Amino acid sequence: MSTETSPADGEHREATKSESTSPDFPTLTVTAEGVAERRQQVGTSMSCIETTPVQLSFTTTLGSESEWEGLVNPTFRTHYPTIERGAFVDRLLGDLDSAAVYERQSSCPTEAPKWDLAIEAPAPEWKRLMMAFLVRDDRDDEDRAYQAVSNLQQLLTSRFANAGVALAALDLVDEYDLDHSTETFHKYIRDNLEGSEDG
Repeated sequence: MSTETSPADGEHREATKSESTSPDFPTLTVTAEGVAERRQQVGTSMSCIETTPVQLSFTTTLGSESEWEGLVNPTFRTHYPTIERGAFVDRLLGDLDSAAVYERQSSCPTEAPKWDLAIEAPAPEWKRLMMAFLVRDDRDDEDRAYQAVSNLQQLLTSRFANAGVALAALDLVDEYDLDHSTETFHKYIRDNLEGSEDG
């Protein structure tokens, strides 16, 4: 997982994670923006620690199924998947190569107050993620496609994924002639794509 950061105070840092990536895994880009507390020793006194809130921005590419599962609960058994926002931000902050220590303002692994996360990928990559990696392959193609569309709908409901999810779901519904509601996807496209084009 490679990471770029852009603190609001003008500093720029890069951090890398050594986990091997899978060449077959879809390209998924996560952006994370928010506030962290920067703790840094001032002068030579160990007792003098300066704490400063800092605005940070990360762009991270998920390169393997395990990295995906470290961010999104892979079971999709609830109305929308659990996004491990807090734990994910903690890993990003822990990867920073800095003399200072950066900490979130919450210890909850699923919540990250003052942080916005979004995941982006083209529609073909979302389709490939679902059909090749996340949906059980012991069903026929139509059942697998239906489950993939349901998973994509949950991702969209979580307000974590981009329009590629909606387009991928509509492609699957059309390709497999699925009897699956598409209103959620059409509404997202109307609200986010058509509105931006009008502007």
